[in-house]
Amino acid sequence: MPVATFEMPHQVSGLQGSLAELQTRVVAGKPDLVVLGGFEQNDELLEKIETLCTALPRAAVLLVCSNPESGFLLRAMRAGVREVISSDAPDAVTAAVARAEARFHSAPQASRKSSRCIGLMPAKGGDGASCLVANLASELSQTDNLRVLLIDLSLPFGDVELFLTRDTAMHNLADFADEIERLDGALLEGMTHHISANFHVIQSPQTIDQLLHITPRYVNRLIRIAVEHYDYVLLDLQLDTLSLSVLELLDQLVVVVTMNVPSVRRASQIIRMWESLGYAAAKLSVVVNAFHNKSIVRIADFEKTVGLRVSRILPLETDGIEASLLRGTAAVRLKPKSDFSKSINAWAAALTGHVPTETSIWQHFGIK
Repeated sequence: MPVATFEMPHQVSGLQGSLAELQTRVVAGKPDLVVLGGFEQNDELLEKIETLCTALPRAAVLLVCSNPESGFLLRAMRAGVREVISSDAPDAVTAAVARAEARFHSAPQASRKSSRCIGLMPAKGGDGASCLVANLASELSQTDNLRVLLIDLSLPFGDVELFLTRDTAMHNLADFADEIERLDGALLEGMTHHISANFHVIQSPQTIDQLLHITPRYVNRLIRIAVEHYDYVLLDLQLDTLSLSVLELLDQLVVVVTMNVPSVRRASQIIRMWESLGYAAAKLSVVVNAFHNKSIVRIADFEKTVGLRVSRILPLETDGIEASLLRGTAAVRLKPKSDFSKSINAWAAALTGHVPTETSIWQHFGIK
């Protein structure tokens, strides 16, 4: 691996090993810049790069690759590589690092926080994506110092807030369109509906005339501003033009499917669409919701059909969801001991790296 020289002080770590070993060690270090070199140009390298870029969405990844083929070069950039360095000469590597550093320091300070934008899209209506995204957002907000924003893009007449609150919001998604040119962190926070101090929601518009204000350009800008001021931005999506327009902004797309034939068929179509658009495979995951022993389709058969492993299975929950809708409180707060809540808790823990802990009976009464 070539040695780069720097005029300014940097904390530099040099690692050697297999792709799998390096991936784990690099992610654990949470670097601002990663320079990869000495690997063959093959599919395995691209898969590891995709995973690395997904795990470190704010890091600049540079790939030293002599005489790269045009097809490999394009796929590397799609995987998330910031720049491919065609020469392994120290001067070439140093210059590329300097360019990455210049972009890093020219970016606004807020944009460098380790925020993530995650979208949940149901394979079909009734698969429970709104319920899952509401509960996942609620659980993420329980981690200390994490700011969470949930945006309902399930138009028209999304209802994600029903799983979280009975209060009427002062503003919804359409209202932000009129303020988008002057929208900043303070105004964004002031217009969102506060479930708690660090958990905010932007609700879907509730009338047809308000829908006319919603355009892909405006929503894209809203999301770009939001990720500068929140640690997690979660989107409740559906398969329409608006949701498709924000796919490029996602750090992860989660397809929510239930084990019945119509849902499985539609999920397969969404997965093929994602692949045809050229997005990184590592950014796509599938979650099975409302699973029970009498489900029509077996998970193993589904995985074989779509060629993708299920990343998470959420059990069927009836009582907790009904109580949630009646009381306007997340099911994970009402029934934290249920299998459904434990699954959501594990999902949030996997995203944040925060080890879930048992809540004592004293803490339920506010006594620590």
